[in-house]
Amino acid sequence: MLQDKLFQRIFIAMVITALVSYFFGFFIDFTRDAGKYATVAKEIFENGNYVNLTVHGMPYDQKPPMLFWLGALGFQLGGVSNFWFKFPVFLVILLGIYSTYRLGRSMYNKDTGIIAGSLLFFSVMYCLYSMDIHTDTPLQAFVALALWQLYDFIKTKRTINCVLGFGAIGLAMLSKGPIGMAIPGFAVGGHLLLSRNFKSLTDYRWYLGVVWAFVVASPALIGLFNQFGWEGIEFFFWKNNVGRMTGEYVGANNTDYFFYIHNLAYLFLPWSLLFFAAAFLEFKQLFRARFKATEYFTLTGIWVFFLIISMSRSKLPNYMFVIFPLIAVLTAKWIEIAIREKDRLFKGFFVTQNIVTALLWVMVLGLTAYLFPHHNPIFWGIWLIMGGLTFWVYKKAKSKAARLLLPSTIVIVGLMLYLTASVFPFIFKHQAPPKAARYYTEHAAEGEKLYNYRYRQYELFFYSNPQALQLGSFDQLKQVAQGPGSWIFTDDVGVGDLERLNAKTDTIIEYRHLYLNRGGKFILPGRRDEALKPLFLVKLK
Repeated sequence: MLQDKLFQRIFIAMVITALVSYFFGFFIDFTRDAGKYATVAKEIFENGNYVNLTVHGMPYDQKPPMLFWLGALGFQLGGVSNFWFKFPVFLVILLGIYSTYRLGRSMYNKDTGIIAGSLLFFSVMYCLYSMDIHTDTPLQAFVALALWQLYDFIKTKRTINCVLGFGAIGLAMLSKGPIGMAIPGFAVGGHLLLSRNFKSLTDYRWYLGVVWAFVVASPALIGLFNQFGWEGIEFFFWKNNVGRMTGEYVGANNTDYFFYIHNLAYLFLPWSLLFFAAAFLEFKQLFRARFKATEYFTLTGIWVFFLIISMSRSKLPNYMFVIFPLIAVLTAKWIEIAIREKDRLFKGFFVTQNIVTALLWVMVLGLTAYLFPHHNPIFWGIWLIMGGLTFWVYKKAKSKAARLLLPSTIVIVGLMLYLTASVFPFIFKHQAPPKAARYYTEHAAEGEKLYNYRYRQYELFFYSNPQALQLGSFDQLKQVAQGPGSWIFTDDVGVGDLERLNAKTDTIIEYRHLYLNRGGKFILPGRRDEALKPLFLVKLK
């Protein structure tokens, strides 16, 4: 791969810089779903109940417990904070990247494995979802582990690979339900059937492995049955995955069948164009060979699920995170082929990455100079060094791998660093709930309580101590308004409701809040004020 020791050192320097960029992301406040997940983990930490999940004291059934267990473990180690919720999850991400490396190595060769792991580590999506945590974050890691172990089981027939593979499927199901079983099922089942390896299906260990996976996943089922009975079990196996995709559960109706293609185009940067090319080449090769191939893992593992989510009515970018390990292996396969034996293909890849690298440098400079300017000159010094390094690699590197991969790696690391060290902290400081919760925690007298009224997310519950209580109706607000020393976090309608109740206020603090799901205007400096909406912290007399 990178035989030249100088370029090995550059690559290692980029790994260290990327780790620094990930590290900055661990301190950024939560919002939306991540705030809810952190709150569930906090309640596990405080009440010690790892099976029967709650959020603001009410039974919680939306997600299985793995992510919350990781967060609670972090809180046990270092206390309740952004960092200690995110850090254990990041270690699991690294396990997924290592598993992807081993999968690529097992399916093809060591260089393919190294490239595949690098594509994941140096990608926009892994940077984003190590900071803005979703249940898909541990899911993709355990799915990658399952794919590696089960592929090795097919090759070697070793029982330990079967045990570890199905154990990883159980952990994936503990992360996000049956979807953790679906991707390995598509990959393994499709590979065995299309390669006509029917004899392998008679191996009893496959079926014992399925039982073992459900044993590992059983804490999720036990908790749901304890709190919701058989409806909880039905929710786990049907509504929470299939029901979302059909729109039956969430009432979604997204008919954009290219949604995941244009989201993949930016989330897999700087490698997305190489993936599209690799997918085209793979299908071209399959058609020419009349669908005879050495492996069908990537074919069925990626495309069956990709078609399902593209046809589904509920669409979110994080839904495709689970197939990124296979996407990386497929892309790495064709990159390695281009480097090793196809000069014409390498030239095409090289020109493509030159264009991507140049555009990403324009983006970095545009962020720094105009959209989110940072007044510390240190970033301009970093860009000068990294830009010079990019140009130097182009001019001096003789290794094809270095010339193709290092310039894109350098610029994406620069982008990741600026996003997590400057852009995201600036954006997230416009989140009102953490500010209000911290103000209440610092200034509230003993016995005073904080209530949430009309704000639909969960950050307030995570950052407040003692934890905020939820008001679900005007009548509940009326009861609280009659008592002394209450704090209310609400919007302008909620303030109007307090005025209707003639509640006597001691303090009203207005925050300008950015709803990130409606924050398109915020990107442009001249329109930022339009994107901010008022939220209030009200202390009653």
